[in-house]
Amino acid sequence: MKNFQRKAFVLSLVLFVLSFAVYAADNKGDDIFESQKVEEGDFYKIVVEPSKKEIETENSKFFESVKQKKLDILKKIENERQKVASSKSQISSAKERARAELEKNKANLKNKPAKNTAKTKTENNSTASTAQAKKEDVSVSQTPRTDPKKKTAEKEIFEKQNKTAKKPESDSKRKTSVNKPGIKENEQKKLREQQNENNKTMTIEESEQKMDSVIDMRKKFIDFGMGYKGINYVWGGKTPRPGFDCSGLVSYTAKQSLGIDVRGNAQDIYNQTSPVSLGEALPGDLIFFKGASDSRITHVGIYLGKNPGQNDFGKQNLFLNAASGGPRTGVIISGLNENYWKKTFYGCGRLIPEI
Repeated sequence: MKNFQRKAFVLSLVLFVLSFAVYAADNKGDDIFESQKVEEGDFYKIVVEPSKKEIETENSKFFESVKQKKLDILKKIENERQKVASSKSQISSAKERARAELEKNKANLKNKPAKNTAKTKTENNSTASTAQAKKEDVSVSQTPRTDPKKKTAEKEIFEKQNKTAKKPESDSKRKTSVNKPGIKENEQKKLREQQNENNKTMTIEESEQKMDSVIDMRKKFIDFGMGYKGINYVWGGKTPRPGFDCSGLVSYTAKQSLGIDVRGNAQDIYNQTSPVSLGEALPGDLIFFKGASDSRITHVGIYLGKNPGQNDFGKQNLFLNAASGGPRTGVIISGLNENYWKKTFYGCGRLIPEI
């Protein structure tokens, strides 16, 4: 029994050491306050923080404004495309009408000689018949000898007249057959243009749906994070109990709210984001900090956007973070105008897609 208890104790100790090693390796001293000295006046004397509802209302206005601006731009682009497509269609129709008129004129010109030739042929045949009748009359009375050379010449003239009469009819048929595929091609072109216009309209609708989806993701991410406000700071903490450190707050919130799996310390999380400037940052992006003596990023928070309403922060950018030092600790709202965060600000990163 004692032997079993000893083995159980040793096993528990090994598991504890291993878990602590993983715990420490994952964070690598992820605490900016360890290396950055806090000086007097670094932080505001905060009495009132903006509420969760105020943050949500302010961000909703901001998101709707961004969405509307982008939709206006997309609609302007679409209107310009439709104007261009309409102009091209008009030009194409005008060209087609001109081509049809030209072909009609050509056909008329080809048909005129054919009629004249046919008339000439009839007249020639009539003349030939009369001449033949006279000839027969003469032959009956006089019975002259037949001239073989004259017969051959008459035969050649007759065959030549037949060819001339048939030629315009053949040309007309050929031109008509060429025109038919051209008309079909033009109809197909118009159909393709119509399909493209329908696709463009759908693209605007799909873009709006996509923007709404991204806005919902950002709101959800912030809402979950704000729900942990007041939780204790615990170095290496990855869950609400016993508490969070800065990277633990971000990774836990991302996983629980959006199913996004981001692991590691602040530097690791930064490496999994797309860098953006503070001016381009949107509520729901991440914000990173690095002390002067740090070799890597040692702090991360959730960017909340502009400060809403009347409170002790005034007009400035806010972020949610788990702080281990300063006048307030745990999961709190901080302001970028506070001197401490000004000195240590590193940059912003995008985890959730852009609106």
